Amino acid sequence: MPLLATSKNGNSEVERYAALASKRSFANTVRVFGRHMIVGFVSSLMVALGSLQQSSPFISKVNGSWWLGVAQPGSVPSTRFEFPAEVMVIVGLGLGVAVWLDLIRTVRKHPNVPLRAFWYMGAAWVLPLALAGPIFSKDIYSYAALGEMVSHHISPYKYGPNVLGGTSYLTPVDPIWGNTKSPYGPLFVGLSALITTVTFHHAFATMVGLRILALASVIGIAIYVPRLAESFGFDKGIAFTLAILNPLTIYHLIASGHNDSLMLALLLAGLYYARMSRPVLGVILVTLAAMVKVPAEIGVLYIGWGWLGDGRPFRERVRPVITAFMISAIVMELVARITGLGWGWIFGLSTPGVVRSPAVPATALASWMYGLSHLIGLQIKLGSFLTLTRGLGFAISGLGCLYFLYRSRHYGALKSIAYTFLVVTICAPVIYPWYITWGLIMLAVAPSNKITWGIVSVSIAGMVLGLPGGPPLVASLFYLLLIFTVAVLVGTRLKLIPKDKFVPVLNRYFGQIQSV
Repeated sequence: MPLLATSKNGNSEVERYAALASKRSFANTVRVFGRHMIVGFVSSLMVALGSLQQSSPFISKVNGSWWLGVAQPGSVPSTRFEFPAEVMVIVGLGLGVAVWLDLIRTVRKHPNVPLRAFWYMGAAWVLPLALAGPIFSKDIYSYAALGEMVSHHISPYKYGPNVLGGTSYLTPVDPIWGNTKSPYGPLFVGLSALITTVTFHHAFATMVGLRILALASVIGIAIYVPRLAESFGFDKGIAFTLAILNPLTIYHLIASGHNDSLMLALLLAGLYYARMSRPVLGVILVTLAAMVKVPAEIGVLYIGWGWLGDGRPFRERVRPVITAFMISAIVMELVARITGLGWGWIFGLSTPGVVRSPAVPATALASWMYGLSHLIGLQIKLGSFLTLTRGLGFAISGLGCLYFLYRSRHYGALKSIAYTFLVVTICAPVIYPWYITWGLIMLAVAPSNKITWGIVSVSIAGMVLGLPGGPPLVASLFYLLLIFTVAVLVGTRLKLIPKDKFVPVLNRYFGQIQSV
């Protein structure tokens, strides 16, 4: 039975949803979406409580936060409730995904629900997680350590967090990032330093400040996603549901505090103002987004490309593109000078590549080539194959960017940027769940039927990817699906599989899914 049942008092569903437009919006939201709000709240509460267990793999510890499952100095963490706590987290995540799917079905069936109803929903779902610690990642502690370094005039583009020594800022940082240079732009690192200074160099308070910044950034995303959706003629409610109430947004951008939220907020704001015929402001905001994470600079290219409007020949687009990048370069220089961090961030862009994951196509291909080379007696190091496959991924990303730019008149600028982000993510040296949000949130602005369920499928895969042991599972499922797809294509091509019987079955199955 769906989470939202039909009322027993005889009122039609149309009347119930129309009532949301009245002034008693919160009361009516509870009446209409009460089950979604409660189930979503309970799912988040289960995840938050399950992550508090001291030995839980779902919690990142930091000194001074006794309610986040941190053991007393000298004590040995109990493992008595470790398994039940992990089960609680997994069940909570599953329940959260289920209520999100049901909400998508409901909103697609009843469009034009007032936006404030979704704000109330988001607040209910996020509240328990906002009071818990970072669950799926320790990156926020690296952010805090970088801020502490900059506040002491130590360049994060020359040294890693280990330079801080045995301080409370270094203790919770993932060891893999201890000696790595920062891949983040000077705007974000400068903000981290500001938060560190404002919180008087208290590690826990700095983490809280960074969490507040991430939450404020997601609020910014929640403001501009509906505005963009409305400008394209799409329903604001479904866009909000797919982008903001997405489990990847809630559990990774908000709960884990990733700086991708700040990048996306600035990027979406810039694209919105560019669409509202304010391209200079758009370029400035998008450049600031790139000063958090450099992939956002793709937006500058598209603003310049569409500066004069659609249907312009190539030669007329060149000058606006150059103008856009000149404005962007000026903004970058100003940020570099104001923060005092210069351009060293360019040399840290390869830092995420130190991680090797089987879920990354470039890594998987390199591993296969490495294994095959040893079978035939070639003693070539894995690192050599990784250099080759990652270079190939970089080239494919560049070609993908040019292709979607060329086809932007067909896809639309926003979808072209989203597809470019997805190609860049897939071809990157490493894939994290929060990287996936770059493309998905932008696709959510203008969701067709296929895009909606594509977002759902990729989001669920991204959630599995973020779990302990998730990358090998996602990799296995992906490659099985790839093998199946190739087998079907080859089989139908060689007439080994009867296309007239097989294809209608798939169409019937996927048609049932998309019609839900």
